[in-house]
Amino acid sequence: MKTKLNIVVVTALALPITGYAETEQLTTIVVEGSGSRPGTFALATDSSGFKDTAALLERVPGANVNRNGPLTGIPQYRGMFGNRVNVEIDGANIKEAGPNSMDTALSHIPAVLTESLTVYRGIAPVSSGIDTIGGTMKVKTKKGHFAEAEDDIVSEGAVSSGFSSVDKGYFVSGFTSLANENHKLHVGVSKEEGNDYRYKEREGKKVIPTEYDRRGLIAGYSYQRNGHELSFNYTDNDTRNTGSPALPMDIVYIKSHIYNLDYNWDLGQGYELKTKFFYQNSDHLMDNNTLRVPSKPNGSDRLMDNTTNVQGGGWDIALSMPLLSGDFTTGFTGDTSRHKSNIHMNAAMAPGAMPMDMYTQNFNDVERSRYSFFGEWKGEVANKLNAELGARLTYTNSDAGDVSTTMMPLKPFANDFNSKGHNKDFVDVDLTAILRYVMRDDLDFELGFARKNRAPSYQELYLWSPAEATSGLADGRSYLGNLELDMEHAYQFEFGMDWHTDEAYLAPRAFVHYVNDYIQGTPSSVMRTQTSCPTSNPCPVLQFENIEALLYGIDLELGYIFTDWVRFDAGLNYVGGNRLDGPEGNLYRIAPLNGRMQLTFNYSGFTTSIEGILYAEQKNVASYNNEQSTPGYEIMNLRASYEAFDGFTFGTGIENVLDSTNLNHLGGYYRPNAATDAGNGVTTGDRIPMQGRNYYATVSYQW
Repeated sequence: MKTKLNIVVVTALALPITGYAETEQLTTIVVEGSGSRPGTFALATDSSGFKDTAALLERVPGANVNRNGPLTGIPQYRGMFGNRVNVEIDGANIKEAGPNSMDTALSHIPAVLTESLTVYRGIAPVSSGIDTIGGTMKVKTKKGHFAEAEDDIVSEGAVSSGFSSVDKGYFVSGFTSLANENHKLHVGVSKEEGNDYRYKEREGKKVIPTEYDRRGLIAGYSYQRNGHELSFNYTDNDTRNTGSPALPMDIVYIKSHIYNLDYNWDLGQGYELKTKFFYQNSDHLMDNNTLRVPSKPNGSDRLMDNTTNVQGGGWDIALSMPLLSGDFTTGFTGDTSRHKSNIHMNAAMAPGAMPMDMYTQNFNDVERSRYSFFGEWKGEVANKLNAELGARLTYTNSDAGDVSTTMMPLKPFANDFNSKGHNKDFVDVDLTAILRYVMRDDLDFELGFARKNRAPSYQELYLWSPAEATSGLADGRSYLGNLELDMEHAYQFEFGMDWHTDEAYLAPRAFVHYVNDYIQGTPSSVMRTQTSCPTSNPCPVLQFENIEALLYGIDLELGYIFTDWVRFDAGLNYVGGNRLDGPEGNLYRIAPLNGRMQLTFNYSGFTTSIEGILYAEQKNVASYNNEQSTPGYEIMNLRASYEAFDGFTFGTGIENVLDSTNLNHLGGYYRPNAATDAGNGVTTGDRIPMQGRNYYATVSYQW
């Protein structure tokens, strides 16, 4: 059976979970499928080092983040990213309003309002969701607890604030819940705002635009009695002017509303019914002139904005019951969404000409629906041998309306797209088989096999004209969709070991994923001037095609407790990705060999830690889109906190102590023009530098 645990997390305050095991306000990273850990740590709610929940993933074995902006972090797990990774918030599979993934699912919930982030290490079970080819990640927002005794009334809460020097940013947050044995109310609010961050703290050089402004709200009511629990929750994400320097435009606003209705029924004797329903409505506006200087291809400003909307909803109904020597779960999962995206441009088509208003339906009435049935059994098949067997049948339907444009060069593309059928059906079965052998009390082995599938995204199907609306690939190249795409089929193998004693742990995993019909851009016959080209402009537009790919690697975590006060924890990740058919090459945006180390001292309410982050040089880059190599780097962070009295904590620290200038291989390329940069030394097409030295301070009170 899978076990839950909290992995060691390097945090702004590094609070020990042993001291706050019953305090709900601590955000926790949970890794499903790892071995037990002694004396682990949780993430404090007022960590100024984390804005969106995606940043927590860098502490998870095998996980990483494609960073296109301060709030635009795209989850990556073992080399797969975007909608290959199933991300859920309170049971809802959030749909992005922006076709370039500016409003990624994990950006909807600030870290300070997150209760837990769960990641399934290795092969994700079929019960964890649809399209889990790249794994599953689940976020739970803070909700508080019911009272345990009749007539009791309990109140939980937290208030926190912090400041960071690198962007002159600040945050404030508050959460509270009030409950008795049957009723529970909760509400949480947050506000985060910061300026463009400096990448050379000593010289004051900045990456523009990287400012951010976000307000968050969570609220809900729950009722429980006699094995029944009903809850209603609301989440509001109000993001305002926020930069995304790896993309052609920046966020002007994101207004997202998510409604959740859950009902659980404990029928007794091991039978349990769990149901989740959600509805989402998100509006998004982006442009190229609010936070950056627009380009002037013909001597006059080329003003461009993109208005988008997504409406959708979904459900997850599952019934669990005892079966043979284990438990069987079966269920029906599904969701549906409708996307619209309209681009408006005001530009002169020739030198000296008057600017003209132009309009393009980027995506028109795109509908995507998924309907899925699954069955999963977990139990003991022999002495010390456990198994997890699962199957999921999924039907995906995609459709899109005809498009129109006033831009003459694009009309042939629109006519060609409108002349073809847009309705597409995809059906396939996911299969998983995982064996776990408990050799000794301190040593476990795991062997896993899986067949996972993914239907093409609506961008991969319906991107009808050359554009960069590619779910955040951020490589500076224009792409075309392909109505003839097949589903991706991955055949996954994994071997792992968990060794754990009271003082030490070691948990390595090795994996190989062969992916037939992997979707990637390939050169087309369409030529266009683009930001990044192999030799000269114009160069081929890339069209999404099915190829054969192989991903492989290892990830591990280890640690040792020297005394009750001193412990050491570390992790290491390596992923390789190659194309197997056609021209040889590497897959795009694969993180190089990387690792983290942390030495922590904790005594009498005082906690301090030193963290080292190491990334190797990445030369194994994708040639099809002219991906650039990146040098290796090392970063040292120092953190400390002091609990002055019960629940009241001060924190401080220095990140990137040496103020080194580093390039994250997953950080994307700089898109604004030279006028926006204003002499800061970052030019169009360069890798975006990471943050320089950052001093921060936080204060929090929890009850």
